[in-house]
Amino acid sequence: MNALARQLEIDRSARDAAKAMLDARYGALKTDYEARGLTGRILDEVTEQAADMLDEAVAVVEEHPVAVGGTFTALVLWLLRNPIKAGIERLFGSGKHT
Repeated sequence: MNALARQLEIDRSARDAAKAMLDARYGALKTDYEARGLTGRILDEVTEQAADMLDEAVAVVEEHPVAVGGTFTALVLWLLRNPIKAGIERLFGSGKHT
């Protein structure tokens, strides 16, 4: 029974340490929430994620500049496809024989 009592004491001290850590974290979150509010926390998180995405985009462009440039060129050409077609038709005619 002595071993069980010792194990119970060890388990209780582990439980108490975990509860103290949880209470400390909860207190810190509660204080932070009261100081900044929900809107401030959301804004900080969104700003941080946007900065991370920008850093990732810069890293991709630095790693693969030709692929990014080609993709950008293809996108621009696709967006301007109708004006380009109209310009070619004006320049060379409609292509229809009468």
